[in-house]
Amino acid sequence: MEPLIDKYEIPDLPGVYLMRGKKEVIYIGKAKNLKKRVSSYFKKIHTDKKTMELVDHIEDLEFIVCKSELDALILENNLIKKYLPKYNILLKDQKTYPYIKISIERFPKISIIRRSRDIDVKTGDYFGPYPNGSGFLLKTLVKIFKIRDCKRDMKKTYPKPCLKYYMNRCMGPCAYKDIEVTYKESVENAKYFLKGRGDKLLKQLKEEMNRLSTSMEFEKAIQYREQITAIENSLKTQVTEVLKDIDEDVFVCRQDGDILFLTILKIRDGKIIGVNNLKVDILIEDDILVESFLRYYSNEKMPKNIILDSLFIGKKEILEGWGKSFLDINLKLYFPILKSRRKKLLEMAYLNLEEEIKKYHNQKNVLEEGMKVLYETLNLNRFPRKIECFDISNISGKDAVGAMSVAVEGRLAKKYYRKFKIKTKDTPDDYHMMREVVERRYSKLAQTDLPDLILIDGGLGQLNAVEGVFFRLRKDHLVDIISIAKREEEVFKAGETGSYIFPKNSESLKILQRLRDEAHRFGITYHRNLRKKRVISSELDEIQGIGPKRKKDLLKRFKSVKRIKEATLEELLEVVPERIARQLKKIKNNN
Repeated sequence: MEPLIDKYEIPDLPGVYLMRGKKEVIYIGKAKNLKKRVSSYFKKIHTDKKTMELVDHIEDLEFIVCKSELDALILENNLIKKYLPKYNILLKDQKTYPYIKISIERFPKISIIRRSRDIDVKTGDYFGPYPNGSGFLLKTLVKIFKIRDCKRDMKKTYPKPCLKYYMNRCMGPCAYKDIEVTYKESVENAKYFLKGRGDKLLKQLKEEMNRLSTSMEFEKAIQYREQITAIENSLKTQVTEVLKDIDEDVFVCRQDGDILFLTILKIRDGKIIGVNNLKVDILIEDDILVESFLRYYSNEKMPKNIILDSLFIGKKEILEGWGKSFLDINLKLYFPILKSRRKKLLEMAYLNLEEEIKKYHNQKNVLEEGMKVLYETLNLNRFPRKIECFDISNISGKDAVGAMSVAVEGRLAKKYYRKFKIKTKDTPDDYHMMREVVERRYSKLAQTDLPDLILIDGGLGQLNAVEGVFFRLRKDHLVDIISIAKREEEVFKAGETGSYIFPKNSESLKILQRLRDEAHRFGITYHRNLRKKRVISSELDEIQGIGPKRKKDLLKRFKSVKRIKEATLEELLEVVPERIARQLKKIKNNN
């Protein structure tokens, strides 16, 4: 059979290559010389398992020629955002910390963004991450600067503002469009504060307060005084002074096995305002330094100055070119070697980086020991590197759902979670429901795709029900099945009548508890969502003129029947005609 690579005339030029699997793009890369780079995948003998796996799954190749390596870099970045290929690197927060977002629009909105995938620098300015107190910070900003945090459409002019206007928590741009200048000034002050420039903002506010006081506008002066007090209290939590009035990041990294650890110190107006710790699972080692740098600053606002380790010296020209071409920033990169202010910051970043790596490995060792205890104590056939856990959620059989949580190497792996809407039972029968969910999960699953261990939330009854399914599927010999009963946290194993009791502080028990609790949380959330939709449908069915489409529109806008009941007439008029809106206002709050 003709090798795949021989089917293509690969250009001897810079550009981007797309590798496709059966259905989708699985990897995107750039190259100074496409022919040399792409040929290396097929003509070299690879020892790295991930590269071998990538090559085995390539079904087709596509090439886009560029004028220069820099053009290829920019195109690669855009294509990765579009296709999200399986084998390209993915930045992962050690912890998911929220950001504060201020949207880019006529009357900007302030909100909290909790998922890095929701960050889009084209739609807003982002500040953070904030390990603690993001909710309190948002409330403080709304109180001080009176920026809206509502979902109202600012393209419309509403008959009257919402309740927050009357609580002095918003300027009411939904109703009063003539406040644009004042509103934007307040938004800029909030940004100034979030950038760590609170001292300068305080000075401006104090000058304005004194001016108002002198002109005997005491009521307005008191408002400024309250702002000043709130800002001063917030500034007490600001961290280390660097003494230079400058914005910059310190970006350091270290590869450890197949993981690249990143630490970024964020310095604004001479203050260290935060640290971001991330890790990259290295799938394909294709210029991992540049790739990690670009992925990070695709979702983060880049300052004009960045302090880097000497590892990046060879990448200086292409990174600065990318900053200019892609972000329109005259980027300055620094590689401090001699003792200096920037060298001290670099050393501080590395201290944080080493601490994160240490914490990661400490946790990894603890988890490995916990899995080892499970393996030996329960006499499992396979080491429990992948565990799938099942739970059932329902109220009297109504809106019954099943949920599956997953742990890989002892850590929760949310991308593998699954939820199941129960199809065959609408009366309370946990055993029957558990059998349905487990059979749907494993009836068509190949032996190679089975987990190492299955965990059931419940006692011997639930365990026996699941064991029966595996006997019927003739897969009982392929995987170990256990259950955990909540009252005494007893662990039962299929095929045995006795139970196992693990010490309450043991990591082995904690692994099972985390999985069980996560399956319960995941299932309850799904169950509540289904119940909300059913309740809304049953109550709204009583109103003439509301059909499936209007139900869907109401649910999309207000999320729950409770919020529909609490909505103002003006808010309801955004979704339905006045006649129906007035009928909705008459629904009794029996929920």
